[in-house]
Amino acid sequence: MLNRLGISEQEETVYVELLRCHRMTVSDMAEALDMPVTTATAAVARLVELGLATRDDSGLHMVVPPDVGLGTLIAQRQSALQQVQGRLAELVEVYRTGAAAPAGEIEALSTPEQLTTWLDNMERGARREVLAFFRPPYVLDVNLDDSTNALPTYRYVYERAALDDPRAPAEIGRFLKSGYEIRIAAELPSKMIIVDREAVLLPMLLDQASVHPGFLLVRGQSLVHLLVALFERVWQAATPLRLTATSVTEGVPAWDDVDVALLTYLLSGMPDKTVASRLGTSERTVQRRIRRLMKLAGTDSRMQLAWYAARSGMIPS
Repeated sequence: MLNRLGISEQEETVYVELLRCHRMTVSDMAEALDMPVTTATAAVARLVELGLATRDDSGLHMVVPPDVGLGTLIAQRQSALQQVQGRLAELVEVYRTGAAAPAGEIEALSTPEQLTTWLDNMERGARREVLAFFRPPYVLDVNLDDSTNALPTYRYVYERAALDDPRAPAEIGRFLKSGYEIRIAAELPSKMIIVDREAVLLPMLLDQASVHPGFLLVRGQSLVHLLVALFERVWQAATPLRLTATSVTEGVPAWDDVDVALLTYLLSGMPDKTVASRLGTSERTVQRRIRRLMKLAGTDSRMQLAWYAARSGMIPS
């Protein structure tokens, strides 16, 4: 999870160890984590730079309480997200008022024929990935799962209110069966479809209820980059959905008692070798289980996995 705050996995590992011990020297960190001293030095220097730790004249590093250090970083990212959302509204207003845009960067699609043509090209031409926000009211009947191209990855975020539409559960279930990653958010800033990080389709009005007045096709590199950043921030905070034998459910993957025990041990600060001994298995098996859990939960690091498990109620308090 902390990689979204500009913290690498190694820096996160050092940060967790520092949280556990409160104060340490670099040599003690390196020894405790079985990490080269140069790596530990660079990691803790980055933590100091981010305001997550301090260093005294003797070389002792002390952790800043996480509600202060991480809280400040999170507030900065939230401020950045608000700026991006504000810029999105400005872009829509530019086209609503007819203000000029750089040639070729934004195109107005105002007829059903234009939209159909563009969506068809998108379905057939996506090479790497398709990202989308879905929020009510539904305007376009988008059948992206009918694409014959098996190469792109698909990540969709649904606004929770979209689940009130009777078509949504079957649609989401179909996407999940096809290997799509689906998440749900309390609220989304707009409908949006992004193809290969090269083109973005947006409604001209944030709460547009029909094809009219039309949609915006954004191609300008800086504008697309901005909208991709918005998607990634919303995606990170959204809750994964998964498919069960009977329905689509929110959040918690199918973990057994061994998985819960494993994660509980890791959260207590035990190294993998000790966890393996407690579970009566090998260190390699422990690491393989952790990778499987990260994949199930849709997380990128152990810290993010722990946060997800705690939020989902999987770890006993």
